[in-house]
Amino acid sequence: MKERLLLLSFALLLIILPFPGTIAIRMLTLTLAFFIAWRIWWVQRPHNEPLPGKRIIGFWVVVCLLSLTYAVDPVYSLKEMKSELLNSLAAFFAFFVIAGNPERARYLVRALAVGLVIIGGWAAIAWVVNGFSWNESGRYGGVGIFASYLVTIFPAMVWLAYSETTPFWRRTALALLPFILLLAFATGQRAVWPALALEIFLCWYILVDLGKLAKPRIAWAWILLVVAAFTATVMFLSNEHRFQGNSVDMMSDTRVAFWPSVVENIAGHPMSGGGFGRQAMAKAYPELIPENRWLWHSHNIFLNYGLSMGFPGILAITLVFGFWARHFWQAIRYRHALAGMVGLALVIGVLLRNQFNDFFIRDMSLLFWAQIGLFARLCLPATTPSGART
Repeated sequence: MKERLLLLSFALLLIILPFPGTIAIRMLTLTLAFFIAWRIWWVQRPHNEPLPGKRIIGFWVVVCLLSLTYAVDPVYSLKEMKSELLNSLAAFFAFFVIAGNPERARYLVRALAVGLVIIGGWAAIAWVVNGFSWNESGRYGGVGIFASYLVTIFPAMVWLAYSETTPFWRRTALALLPFILLLAFATGQRAVWPALALEIFLCWYILVDLGKLAKPRIAWAWILLVVAAFTATVMFLSNEHRFQGNSVDMMSDTRVAFWPSVVENIAGHPMSGGGFGRQAMAKAYPELIPENRWLWHSHNIFLNYGLSMGFPGILAITLVFGFWARHFWQAIRYRHALAGMVGLALVIGVLLRNQFNDFFIRDMSLLFWAQIGLFARLCLPATTPSGART
């Protein structure tokens, strides 16, 4: 009972993260989780594993802090740093520490599954009742953020399906994998499918290599071709469903059309920008905003960082994702392959998803960093509740 109470704030945070309008509960549970983790860290300090990526994360934070010196709205940028840096890194630390015990980590991934069942079930029922159309004002969130949530959570469900020892949770996780694909189709988001397809192929390949799935009798090139064909088909169907038969070519999308002017703007002042925050373009370069009122930012994570902080910002966020991709790839090769598989799929999927929009903020940033901390810890030797390594 004491153990479950200890994990309650962590589990509640993971369950409520995808729900809009839960900022107060989110911050309360995050704060509790952080202080619980800090207490555990302090008590176990002779046995603590060092936090990975400290130098890269430190460089990222320094670049973001330096943007205050040239920010158009320093108060806004500082506020955004609190949300995107302080809170995200608090989640990373808290889940890294708590996942030192694999049973705790498994309990928390189960909480992720519970959250998916609740919000996904609600969204699916509403989608059907609404005539197979997504209600953007629903309390389960808009299509963009919901699709990002699905990409961010999919690898963890694969891990639960193939590492879980309890039949109920294993079957639940396996059932949730196609459920995620159904929900992705319901959102009508085209850009979500390449991210999910890459996650599926990567997990499939590694699970076969580990002997957890039967080795296919045909060449991997043919499998990759099938996955690509499936992705293209579903993207086309999503496009048809969303625009009711009026197909829109992704490359003629208004987001892509105004990217050259964004790149030209970044090149014009390569060492600085409008200051940290996704509204840098709207605040500092309103002339870049096209007639489409939804395009108040560049809808690309790298371009948003470039508009905010110039090439140093692009370099910083590239190094962050690059470090974690390399970290988990090494874990696949030398240590814990399942946890490394999930981490690598998570990094690649989230990065790819944010090429046609930028949802690496608020709840999705918290969810990403919480899982990075959790699975990065699972890639290291486990510890007992008393702090000794196993």
